[in-house]
Amino acid sequence: MAQGQRSPILPVLLFAAVCAAATWFGLRLLGLPFHWAYAAVITYLAGLTLVLHIWQERSMHTDPKGFVRRFMTGLVLKMLVSLFLLLGIVFLVPRDLALPLALSFALLYLAFLGFSTARLVGMSRHLPRS
Repeated sequence: MAQGQRSPILPVLLFAAVCAAATWFGLRLLGLPFHWAYAAVITYLAGLTLVLHIWQERSMHTDPKGFVRRFMTGLVLKMLVSLFLLLGIVFLVPRDLALPLALSFALLYLAFLGFSTARLVGMSRHLPRS
């Protein structure tokens, strides 16, 4: 991280905590138990988001064009890895857990995607213009 940049650790962890609370609350409303697999999904998405943010933000100030490439590469990587995990959930997890877990995974993926996009686009708009 360049000096003066904020670390993405706290925002990502706070967002993951909000997502965990929302997932727990939503499952409780539906009468479903909060299985450890939901926590694993949130941990996976938070960890991948954190790694990608650190990698992407490193190039934001020094190489704006490289940042755009990293941003797009990060979106594609996250989508492909998540797609394979979602397929694994659908085909390998017991049916009574697979449907709610797959739906939760998809909603959490979209939530983390929105968070990442909003954070990185917001940060890139505040870069000094050259």
